[in-house]
Order: sequence, then C-alpha cells, then structure tokens
Amino acid sequence: MTLLVVLVAFTFSCGGQWPVLQGVAWANMIREYSEMVPMTQAIEMTFSGQYPCELCKIIAEKKQSENAKVATLFQHEKKLSSPVFFVGARLVNVSAQDFVRWESFLQTRSEVPPVPPPRFA
Repeated sequence: MTLLVVLVAFTFSCGGQWPVLQGVAWANMIREYSEMVPMTQAIEMTFSGQYPCELCKIIAEKKQSENAKVATLFQHEKKLSSPVFFVGARLVNVSAQDFVRWESFLQTRSEVPPVPPPRFA
C-alpha cells in the first residue's frame, strides 16, 4: 500500500496526471463517438485532433500553462550566475566558495581502519 502511495505521488510530481487524464478523455470520446458512428470512424475522430472534447481542451490549456511556468523558471535560472536551489519557499544562491567549504567538511577520513578489527569482550 505504501509503495502504491509513493508511486502515485512520484507520478503526480513528474506531471504524470496529464497522460492519465488524456487517456480517460480519449476513452470517453471513443465511447461517445461510437454511439453516433462506427467504431473505426469513432477512433479516427478521437485521434484526429479535429474534434476535441472539453476535457481535452482543459488538459491542453493546463499543460501549456505548466510549460510556460517551467520555461519562465529556466529563463530566471539562466540569468543567475551561481546555482540556485529552492529551500522551502525561498531561492538560495550557492557560490563556488560554499561548495568548497562543504566539500572540505564532507571529506572522508584518511586513516585506515585497524586490521583485524577489534573484538569486544
């Protein structure tokens, strides 16, 4: 159950809701069009793009606004000289000196462990 929740959360965080909703819209369109015309023609009408349903229009609009937000974010990142990280609701600039300080802080120990390892009494 936990794995399913994690998978759904990951899918939504990566924008996976749009293909799922699009699949639902296509299935609904095929069902509706097949009531009026033969199945093969209903499938052609669904995937031709000439007869979009309301859900398809909403999905296209939302995806376009989401892509515009991402493009704006990338343009903003290109303007900054140092890497940017989002921490909570703030933008944090990280300079090369900060990376050097953290690298030296996180360096591993250079001593070799004693061989054989000590035994506990």
